Amino acid sequence: MISIANSIALQIIMAKKTENTLLFALIEAGALSRQAAIAPLRELGLVPGDDAILLWLNGNPETEFSEMMFELGLDKQSLRTTLFRFQNAGLIICTPSQNGDDLDVTLTDGGQRLIDALEHHWRTLDKQLRAQLKPKKNKKLKKALHKLADSF
Repeated sequence: MISIANSIALQIIMAKKTENTLLFALIEAGALSRQAAIAPLRELGLVPGDDAILLWLNGNPETEFSEMMFELGLDKQSLRTTLFRFQNAGLIICTPSQNGDDLDVTLTDGGQRLIDALEHHWRTLDKQLRAQLKPKKNKKLKKALHKLADSF
């Protein structure tokens, strides 16, 4: 039988082995970059994932609630709660659709400004990251990351 001390020692050894894996490094880099990328959201009281919904709205400017639910894979209550927060923050306007059975969801000027600020922030972070690598390494890393993403 393994003692508690041996069990803890084994967990530490396994953690150290895990820390030395490529997967761990990717997860850590992804988590850190994601935190840096969503900093502007936090400043506005928004949460991770809100950016994805706002960016989707930006690419689909004339959309209905039901289409958003389907395309984003969100349940009705989750999406309703999120859109309510967006509306209270002045990022979107929800109006009854012409057929009256749905809601039209539209970005406000404030929502567009937030998206523009997020995109600017991401470009700035990307520029800082690229500055850490030589152009050739940059290209190789990007290619390797795309290849890796495609493998999942």
